[in-house]
Amino acid sequence: MTSEPLKLWIDGQCLQTHSRMRGIGRYVLDLLRSLSTHENDIELQVSLNAAMADSAMAARSLLADIVPAERIHVWHGKAEGGEADFGFTPWRKRSEIALVHHVNQLNPDVALSASPFEGALDPAVPYLGGPLATVRTAAIFYDAIPFRFPDKYMRDPRRQEYFNRRLSSYRDFDLAFTISDFSSGELRHFVNTTNDLYIGTGISNRFVELIDDSTERNDIAGEYLLYVGGFDWRKNIAIVPAALCMISKPLREKLKFVIAGDVGPVEEGELRNVWASCGLPADGIVFAGAVDDRTLVGLYKEALALVQPSFMEGFGLTALEAIACGTPAIAARAGALPEIVGDDALLFDPASPSDLAEKIEAVAVGKPNTRKLKELARDRIDAFSWSRVSERVVEGLRGLERRPAPPPRFGLVEALAVRKDEERDVATLMALAEPELIRPRLLVDASSTLIDDGKSGIQRVVRRICENMFPRRAKNEGKYISFCDDESGWYFAREWTGRAPPKQPSTRLLPQAGDTILMLDSSWIYHTLHPAFLRPALIKGGEVISCLYDTVPLRSAAFCHEGMPPAFSAWFQTALAYSTGFVCISRAVADELLDLLAGIRFPRPMKVGYWQLGADFAKGPTASKPARASTGAMRPRFLMVGTLEPRKGHRVALDAFEALWADGFDIELIIVGKTGWGTAYLDDRIRRHAEFGKRLHLHSQVDDGDLATLYTGCDALIAASFAEGFGLPIVEAGHFGKPVIASDIPVFREVGKGAAAASFFEAGSAAALGVAVKDFLNSTATAKTGDASWPTWSESATQLEDVVVGQKWYKLYEPKDPRPLALRTDLGTTRVMAPLEEEQRAHRLEFVEGPCATDDGAALKIVVNVTNLSDTVWSSLCAADGQLGVTLSYHALDAAGQSIQYNNARTNIPFVLVPGDTIYLAVNVPMSLKNSGTEFVEIELVQEGNCWFGNPLRVAL
Repeated sequence: MTSEPLKLWIDGQCLQTHSRMRGIGRYVLDLLRSLSTHENDIELQVSLNAAMADSAMAARSLLADIVPAERIHVWHGKAEGGEADFGFTPWRKRSEIALVHHVNQLNPDVALSASPFEGALDPAVPYLGGPLATVRTAAIFYDAIPFRFPDKYMRDPRRQEYFNRRLSSYRDFDLAFTISDFSSGELRHFVNTTNDLYIGTGISNRFVELIDDSTERNDIAGEYLLYVGGFDWRKNIAIVPAALCMISKPLREKLKFVIAGDVGPVEEGELRNVWASCGLPADGIVFAGAVDDRTLVGLYKEALALVQPSFMEGFGLTALEAIACGTPAIAARAGALPEIVGDDALLFDPASPSDLAEKIEAVAVGKPNTRKLKELARDRIDAFSWSRVSERVVEGLRGLERRPAPPPRFGLVEALAVRKDEERDVATLMALAEPELIRPRLLVDASSTLIDDGKSGIQRVVRRICENMFPRRAKNEGKYISFCDDESGWYFAREWTGRAPPKQPSTRLLPQAGDTILMLDSSWIYHTLHPAFLRPALIKGGEVISCLYDTVPLRSAAFCHEGMPPAFSAWFQTALAYSTGFVCISRAVADELLDLLAGIRFPRPMKVGYWQLGADFAKGPTASKPARASTGAMRPRFLMVGTLEPRKGHRVALDAFEALWADGFDIELIIVGKTGWGTAYLDDRIRRHAEFGKRLHLHSQVDDGDLATLYTGCDALIAASFAEGFGLPIVEAGHFGKPVIASDIPVFREVGKGAAAASFFEAGSAAALGVAVKDFLNSTATAKTGDASWPTWSESATQLEDVVVGQKWYKLYEPKDPRPLALRTDLGTTRVMAPLEEEQRAHRLEFVEGPCATDDGAALKIVVNVTNLSDTVWSSLCAADGQLGVTLSYHALDAAGQSIQYNNARTNIPFVLVPGDTIYLAVNVPMSLKNSGTEFVEIELVQEGNCWFGNPLRVAL
């Protein structure tokens, strides 16, 4: 008969503090991962401290593939800071009680304190069990290093009190797991207890897989010794240069010392000074920085030996990893290291540089037997495996489970010792410690549309989706329209009325476990208000799904109002930071997002999906007329639908039709759309054209019925945009059975599948459009008589819910080198932090259009596309001093090509330009420069504080 799974709760705060970057965090994570494979024996629960919000979000990401979301809980500590600094304050004591109450309410079989020493210098409040606990308790003991070196770690009385209190807490645990024989001896020595159980440690399965699979080669020339780890005093790194200066001169001159780890500039400077004082070659010390596991395996494999010189280690994982990679580990004869190395010939006195020098010389000259090293590697991988560790843990926990927990020795009220003026705060603390029930909700943000409906395309989508997702007089259970326009917070409505309802206490939204927040609206204005709500939602395990309509402001900034790219980029960075997924309005936009995430090496997984927008078709005829409209002289008619904006390509179409008219083609161009920003010159050109009102028509205002008539009467639709997120006119043309001639951009290829027929031309090329029109005129294309299939808005809303709630995602972005502990504000490589070398500046500049007068007549605008041909991400974001950002600028030249003004205004890359990608940028040349004799400009990329890129593009004004 199979026994019930043991319910094991684990304190996850060591995955939130600085420990997450060190051995303890790695140990606990690997233990959790191994225990999760015992699903028939163990039911894991983990709790995080919401007082450390950013790291709680990161820890949730870290645990996502180990512990089910519904079994990751949060509670809220209220400690003022670290106990070693502030002492054991009343609020820290109450926070400990709140955590015990939280665990009692969860009622696991056993509660495991993964790292009882957390919270020395931060607000972490580890689980210490104690007299209020109603469950069996266990803890992990790593080492007693501060007690072995009190003059280094316990000189301050408050710090001494902190260490003593935490160490004595091990007496109260029912069981103390130890990670080595050495740590078992230390616990018994300092705590005088016999409740310890050796469980050991292991090498992660992923690391072992990398050992077998890795072919990673580093670029370090020659032989080297490797050190991996931190720079604490006890790590004793300075002994290495002291030893190296004692070895034979030929070996000393060729042997390098490589350091892998997160080293600060102060520590690096100190070690370089020690290195120089030992008379060692300046290029003999290499700081590799923090590296991922794949790179680390390569460093281990290529090293002559690992050096582990610590005065004391509770275990010594790096020595084990090196041995597993087939590399000798020269280690100090201290702490648990002898247990790992197992060979006295490779151990040295950590206080004796000469002893270390002797061991280095012996390894370098003796060249250890490869076969023996491989045998030792296999032996260590088998002996120190996480499966063995987790089996020992399960066995120990099962023993505890069979013994009932003692009742609490006194009550909560007495323990809290609350003054009258503290009652409200203490009540809040204890309420927030109660485990939260998961009640799934869908919150759909419609802030911009509800507060100020400007009738934009995005707001039209928001209206139609909300009308169909939240019909009036329907229950709409578990679904809410939400909005936020100030710091008072988020509010909800249950049905769509098109207006923001009054803000009332009863309609205030607070984040709950189980929330899915769909950021449907365009929130460029309000995005700075959102993290206050999104952060606690993420901490509680909520999903945040941002809607991406297009990437035009990032990739086609030249065709946007100048204020849009920076505003959109700021919103996009907030969305990247706080989203668990993106839903896009086309597959093409989803693919652009996925390419961007890969290009910047975004450090976390991201769900990416898309859905089809609905289409509103005017009432009236849908059956098409013949491909040649029977009007007047049977002149073919070509229709363009959309606001006159620079990116819509009306200029391209007009250039193409002027050439066709000049060649004798008797055809009409009908443009439907109001004049938008940046096209005053184009509107003027159309209205002054010789063909205006004859073969060139502009309809600024049409109703749905008139538009239907124009669709019905045309021969084909022309869609000449440089960039789009969707392409509604192509869908409408499909509805009316009309062929489409479209610029060759991915989204038009996607949407064009619903057209009667579709042909494509090079975006921005009037000549290519002219050829496409000629080909169409020479073809036998006929219009469809039926209605092209496209979803209604009701069907569109259902599709959207299927993606967001039903988890029907298009793709899951997985980082090549995941960094799940990265904070939410870490978006990957989005800044330029060093001068670019010549090969990192490889690029191509191509002329697109211009010069055209801006609407105010103050400047001439020239559009180019910029292609990054290097392997480096470019960005105008850079170091804090503003240097090193990459921008586009120009030089002003006179008629003879002589410089008039070399340095001019810069155009920023809105976000990033990743390797292999192309974006549209513009420069605006002031009319004053032209009027002062400028005949040409040379457009060129520049890295501030470094250099111009060269190969400028010359354009005549």
